[in-house]
Formats: sequence, C-alpha cells, structure tokens
Amino acid sequence: MSADAVPAREATASKDSGLSDAEVRQGAMEGTLIAVGEAGYREASVRAILEHSGGHRAQFYKHFESKEDCFAQAYAAWADRLCVDLLEAAASAPGWEAGVRAALIELFRFVAGRPAIARALFVEVQIAGEPALSRHEAAAERAAAALDSARAEIEPEREPPEATGIFVVGGIESCICEALTAGDPARVWDTLPELMHLAAGSYFGKEAAEAAFEEASALLHRDRAELTGAAR
Repeated sequence: MSADAVPAREATASKDSGLSDAEVRQGAMEGTLIAVGEAGYREASVRAILEHSGGHRAQFYKHFESKEDCFAQAYAAWADRLCVDLLEAAASAPGWEAGVRAALIELFRFVAGRPAIARALFVEVQIAGEPALSRHEAAAERAAAALDSARAEIEPEREPPEATGIFVVGGIESCICEALTAGDPARVWDTLPELMHLAAGSYFGKEAAEAAFEEASALLHRDRAELTGAAR
C-alpha cells in the first residue's frame, strides 16, 4: 500500500458512511490521482480508482462522466491548491530570492510526501490530453508570472526575455519528473542549489546565480534533516 493510499480511503466513503456528496467527490478525485500516479494514466482504471477511494461505480458516475473527466477535475483542484501553497510560502519570505527558495522547499515537501499524486500532476498529465493538459499549462503560466515579479527589481534595459518565467518553471518540472520517474522522489532535494542557480541567474545574472547556489547548498547541508522532515 502506498503512502498516498491511506488518506484517500479516509477521505472517501460510501453512502453508508454519512459523508456528503462533496466529500465523496473529493475522495474520488484523490483516488484517481493516486491510481494514475501508481499505475500510469493509460493503465489506471475506474476499478483501481475505486479501490483507493472506497466508493462505488454508481457514486463515481454520478459525479464524473469518465476517468478522463475525473482526472481533469482532480488535476485542476490539486494544481490550484498546490499553486496557492507555493505562492503563500513565497509571500512569507523576505524578498524574491528567499521567496523562490521557500516555494521550492514547499514543493519538494509535497513531491516527497505525496509521490503518487505528484507523479500524476507532473508526469502522467503529459499523456492525459485535453482538458487536463491545458490546465497544466495554465498552472505553469501562473507560476511563471509569480517568478516574473523579479522584473520589478531589474532595470528595463537589463530585463530578461519574456519567456524567462516559463523557462525556469520548465527546469523545475524537469527535475521533479526525473526524480519521480526514477522512483526516488526524495532526490528532488539535491536539485535545490541547481534550481536556485537557474532561477537567480535567469533574472539577475551570473553573480546572483552563484550566490544563490552557494546559499542553497549551505542551507541544504545545514538543515536538510529539518527541511525534509527526517528530524521529526
């Protein structure tokens, strides 16, 4: 049983459980992401989803037209939730660079803590087709817009290309997908210095990139157990 499976079963129940339709629907969506993350988008079936969610086919088809429909809705809900968490983490930090680092730490905790759902959101969405893929693109654009807030600190003549935010988001996603595909989600923590180098360098240049790399490396070396939760 995966680490993601237990919360899904707790989140969903049949009519006999006394849960509302909204709670049943939410549980089915979580179960869909877990099933897709574990088996792959093409291989995941409604039956596998129900094994995770604990519901019944009649309940599933009351809320969703198909697996594809459920995945698209689940993707939208979870991607939005994750975006909000990352933006809040960034907003709580003092300054752009610290905000990016805080958001990456929050993101890595999610990836390492909920690997099946993370795989569904970052890897399997690439083969899910529309409308999930368009929602993925919207989430990427939202993250890119947040990164682009760095432009407020840059003189107009030194501003980077318009696609810089999307470029950095793509680099972050690539590292996450690599770790998840390798079956080692905790590996994402090793990419923190590299990704801070990418983000800072893309907006502020070589010196800023090197400083961001060194600071992230020192933070990871000093506080890795606390950051990853291993010290708890």
